[in-house]
Amino acid sequence: MNTVHIDIAGKKLATPPGAKRGQELINLGNVTAPEQLVLEVDGDVDIAISPNDVIVVRGGERFSVGDGSPQLPDNPLMRKAVAATLNEQPLSTYGGGRHGKASVAELVIWAGGGGQDIWIDLDGLADELLLPTDRVVVQPADHFISVPREEEDRLYEVTVILDGEDKARRFPASMTVLQAIRRSLPPRDRPNAAEFDMVDGNLGTAALDVNLTLKAAGVRDGHVLSITKKNGGGG
Repeated sequence: MNTVHIDIAGKKLATPPGAKRGQELINLGNVTAPEQLVLEVDGDVDIAISPNDVIVVRGGERFSVGDGSPQLPDNPLMRKAVAATLNEQPLSTYGGGRHGKASVAELVIWAGGGGQDIWIDLDGLADELLLPTDRVVVQPADHFISVPREEEDRLYEVTVILDGEDKARRFPASMTVLQAIRRSLPPRDRPNAAEFDMVDGNLGTAALDVNLTLKAAGVRDGHVLSITKKNGGGG
């Protein structure tokens, strides 16, 4: 399993990347109450990590340990809006990003409300479906997406082939083909997602309609999806 390194109280520690509960990092750093694990934020307010918080670890994060006297605020107001995105728009567009943490309930409201799931896009890893009760420690590299909730066939576990490499991915059934293409591309290519085709090898060789949901396009659990440029080149 791949690991990255983070720093807790001056100690370099290895951990798998991805979305984690605060408690996992608290245990990793041997932090005991009333001490607080604190994410150090360059040029802004540091953020205390609660056991049930969700935080994405990419490697290079620095944490300190406070003695808990006094306790740091649970969800501090930041000096500058955090440059995270929701549906490819800055959180500040929706009036968010001012606090160090955002709940899934808030993200749903900012995305228009209603029955929506919130996912967090993890470059190089399977995207993570957040629970309705989750609260996320928001970082500039965090990218959230909302999709209509479907109780049946909510998730498809598929294999995506891009540039000759196979990668296991999880997509919501209600995500559009274009959204799935965009999520699969490296960040530099995502603005040009419309220049790519997706083919479901289990269905044939025709490109899927980018405006359809994956479910409507015929994609199902276990299918193999190939992404290529419309001019015939790779991604």
